[in-house]
Amino acid sequence: MKFTREQRVMWLSQVRSIPFRQRVELTSKAGFGWLSTSPTDFDQTVASGLSAADQRQIAADNGVRLSYLDPLTSWVPDWRPVNEDPDILPYLERSPESFLRVAEELQVDKIHLIGTFPKDRYSIDELTQHFGAMADRAGKEGLRVTLEAMPLWGFATLDEAWQVVKGAGRSNTGIIFDTWHYVRGGRKDELFSEIPPSAIDTVQIADGPLVCPSGRSMVRDCLFHRVPIGEGEIPNKEILALLAKNDLIPSIGPEIFSSKLDALPPEQIFDSVLPGFESIIDSI
Repeated sequence: MKFTREQRVMWLSQVRSIPFRQRVELTSKAGFGWLSTSPTDFDQTVASGLSAADQRQIAADNGVRLSYLDPLTSWVPDWRPVNEDPDILPYLERSPESFLRVAEELQVDKIHLIGTFPKDRYSIDELTQHFGAMADRAGKEGLRVTLEAMPLWGFATLDEAWQVVKGAGRSNTGIIFDTWHYVRGGRKDELFSEIPPSAIDTVQIADGPLVCPSGRSMVRDCLFHRVPIGEGEIPNKEILALLAKNDLIPSIGPEIFSSKLDALPPEQIFDSVLPGFESIIDSI
């Protein structure tokens, strides 16, 4: 499949160590029309001297749209994970009010929700109600609300995400499909024929081992130890072929959280990430 610039999303994960202006310039140069961001990164960028208006202008000057403000955890009241690494909590802790203020300042069009609450804390019906309420609230601001399941915490599978999005029935919602989370959470490929194309908002590709290495939490494995596409064991080509067969890839991008990438010069990060990404999307 051929993906246009407007169908290619650069996720903050692999460019989080790069200063904002250079990040945007390299994203544009690599042919990506979309760049995700986070409230934490926004705060750090403002502290570096670039206002929200500056960030918007830099993106516009380079033909890049800031989108997918990520992550919002507090769409449920009891969002705090159990025994979470204290270094990670500040990244997760943001009220809906504060989150939506950042969305307004950056003029993003999409916000990204994840579930960090403990396992079995909420029923699907409860989650559907909370998600619908958040979608309604965001809809008043013209925002699309995306939902991603992660087996790191209590909201773990694509099946759960589809049940919630389908049950909520809001027109401004969609699912973010991540190949790493899909495999780690337990594949259920039969869902691909049930989920309509309109329900998938975008697809993220990542790589790594099939199971979490011994002695490492899955959260830290996710946020610091992913590897460039093609260097791990995730069957990305097989999964993407199934998604494509069911017309479930409206847009796509790499999402490689890696402390090794963080340590590289900016251009080398792109040199490490792009070959595997380009190769696999060309093969779909």
